[in-house]
Amino acid sequence: MRILKVNDNTVRIFISFTELEDRNISLGDFFQRSARTEQFFWELISRAKDEVDFNLDQPFWIQATVASEDEFVITVIKQEDQIEAEINHIIQTSFGEKKKVAISSSKASSQQDWVYVFADFEDVMSAVHLLPENQQLQSALYEYEDEYYLTLSKFGTPRKKKIAEAILDEYGESIVLTETYLKEHGKSVIEKDAVKVLRNMGKKVKGS
Repeated sequence: MRILKVNDNTVRIFISFTELEDRNISLGDFFQRSARTEQFFWELISRAKDEVDFNLDQPFWIQATVASEDEFVITVIKQEDQIEAEINHIIQTSFGEKKKVAISSSKASSQQDWVYVFADFEDVMSAVHLLPENQQLQSALYEYEDEYYLTLSKFGTPRKKKIAEAILDEYGESIVLTETYLKEHGKSVIEKDAVKVLRNMGKKVKGS
């Protein structure tokens, strides 16, 4: 394990898959939040504080990226922006509560992606119909272990992104999971433009 402090707001923690196995934690356990992974996360943060003087004293984002066949990296970024006036509440982020999680692909990219899990299809429909209009938005829908996973990227303006985040948090839960994992282990329901397709489905149902 190695820890790199990028700046006062960002730290990268590199962890080998062997280290996870030694703690009896699988990569799947890490993606699906559990008591063991939460404890492990806060141990990492404590170690980052001791080794590189990184204090996690405010809401934050998490990025999880597979770095190689033997190692992945957790990037923790302190959140400084305030949600716009259109949103009447601020959802505080913690690893033990609803998390603001941004997943990067294995390729370097400045575009952050989200993956949200929903208990049922009705929750997915309710969420997408409230999302702000965004022609740039890219999205896909997967089914995995009787739950629905919505992936989203290219969110548009910061204001639209924050509004979308608040809406999605009301109906689903942001998780640490890559779209590659969903493609390999889940079932593709809507491969492209899922939000647009689901909205059109809702319109047809209402009009029928």
